[in-house]
Amino acid sequence: MKLKKRSYLTLILFSLFIYACSDMDEMDEYKRYTNGREISYTEKMDSVNVFAGRNRAQLQGIVNADPKITNFRVYWNSKNDSVTVPVERSQGIDTLSVIIDNLPENIYNFEVRTFDDEGNQSIPVYITGNVYGERYQESLGNRRYISHSLIGSNLTIDYASMDLSSGVIGTEIAYENDEGGQSEFFVPIDSTNVILDDFLGGSTYSYRTLFVPEENAIDTFYTAYDEFTPQFQITDPPYFTNASFPFERIAYDGARWGTPAGWIHNAAALNHNGFGAMDGDIFDLESGWGQADIINGKVYQTMVLEPGRYVYTIDISEINYEGADNNLDKGYFTVAEGSTLPDVDDVETSDDVFAYERINRANGLLRTLTFTITEITQVSIGIQTTNDQGAGRFIKINEFSLNRITEAPYLRNASFPFDLAADGGRWGTPEYWIHNDAALSHNGYGAADGNVDDRFDLESGWGEPNIVNGKVYQVLYLEPGTYRYSIDIFATNYQGDDAESDNGYFTVALGDTLPDVDVVETAEEVLAWEQIHRDNLAPVLEFKLTQTSEIAIGAQTTNAEGVGRFMQVSEFTLEKVD
Repeated sequence: MKLKKRSYLTLILFSLFIYACSDMDEMDEYKRYTNGREISYTEKMDSVNVFAGRNRAQLQGIVNADPKITNFRVYWNSKNDSVTVPVERSQGIDTLSVIIDNLPENIYNFEVRTFDDEGNQSIPVYITGNVYGERYQESLGNRRYISHSLIGSNLTIDYASMDLSSGVIGTEIAYENDEGGQSEFFVPIDSTNVILDDFLGGSTYSYRTLFVPEENAIDTFYTAYDEFTPQFQITDPPYFTNASFPFERIAYDGARWGTPAGWIHNAAALNHNGFGAMDGDIFDLESGWGQADIINGKVYQTMVLEPGRYVYTIDISEINYEGADNNLDKGYFTVAEGSTLPDVDDVETSDDVFAYERINRANGLLRTLTFTITEITQVSIGIQTTNDQGAGRFIKINEFSLNRITEAPYLRNASFPFDLAADGGRWGTPEYWIHNDAALSHNGYGAADGNVDDRFDLESGWGEPNIVNGKVYQVLYLEPGTYRYSIDIFATNYQGDDAESDNGYFTVALGDTLPDVDVVETAEEVLAWEQIHRDNLAPVLEFKLTQTSEIAIGAQTTNAEGVGRFMQVSEFTLEKVD
């Protein structure tokens, strides 16, 4: 039994001897590998990030405690490629960074190590990052616009939405401004529209869309430039805004002087300490009596007009301009092509001017300027003046108006079959004709009858409601001359013998509407009238205009007692006879 114990102890001692010898052999090998020195690690780079770029990437991190670091290395492509970056350490935390260029578009696994002068290195830091290139570029497209609206120098662009995951950040616009210079504007992706208030009408702008493929990327990608030439938005009648007393203002000095809303003005027109062109609620360009001179002051509106002949009318309240050949009151009513008025000194010679009149109290208080446009054109219309040397001058204006002169054949949609703006089956409403509610006596329709080939028809009775003071007409703006208004009646049973049952008229009146039926024969604004009667199926009305005038022309009736009445017209015509 003792022998067995002794053998077991001997076995343990022998094993320990063999292990010790093996450990000494490994230590000898380690010493040979490290030249007998202990291995030393440099501090590893911390907080490492990769920032994507276009065929490049930026790696960035920090080191803090190790002053011995002299460089760091970045490996990629299974350590087949690398870059070494020198490091100059400070006393504190240092940010280390490198941009690696000429990288093909791909996903990369990077390894980062720091080193000291003796070749000691840190343990590795691994990080993955993206590099973008042509594949990403080819996937990008310009932001799509929905619409453009160009009024004067104000260009409004509405945009469609985009897929934000593409990295889109916005659109860059390059354009020519209304002073002839070049401007740029950036539209962020979260903006659905932009207004450029200094766009040069008729010019072409360029635009491109910008993308950043991922947050904190070091490069921005751009689409190719596209170009677009916005078309002017035609200004609808009445053309002017805020053009009659009492004028609305956008600025007020709190006492007397203001600035009218909707009007463009230069600084010279604001001669009352930054306010101007309004005295109380009336339009007024005034200087003198302790107020500053107006030197080349301009107040106007810009609009886009279709081809045609136009009349610019100014209704003056009070004026003391004398129109003398000096700068005491050198004022003009002016119509000019483009987005502004010429300077006062150039009005009478400028090629841009369509029409002008020198302001003079001797001319009277109602002034008109006629001009012709042969193509769609941007036009500036207004008033301008130079009142120098402290001369007291004022011009107070009740109203500005602009009207397009109606050209022959004057009336639109004036013969059967009449085009319908609304169709309710048998009954319809003729297009281009103005009507009041009383004329729409067939459940909201009226003045056209499908049973007689869509002829014009004012009809009541036979189960249909009465017509009380119904009016159907067109508004025209006519030059001076004698005119003939003819009506070709297809059929009618009007007898013209009762003021309540069939009191109908064909009427021509000054202004933008017809008078009420019961005053047609006495109203001062009526130029001509003919009572509707079955014995006269081809009535003719003649009237004369001595000046360019707005007129209303059409038919009207009162059928108020449930009596069945109809008046079916095949054609209305208007012609100028001299």
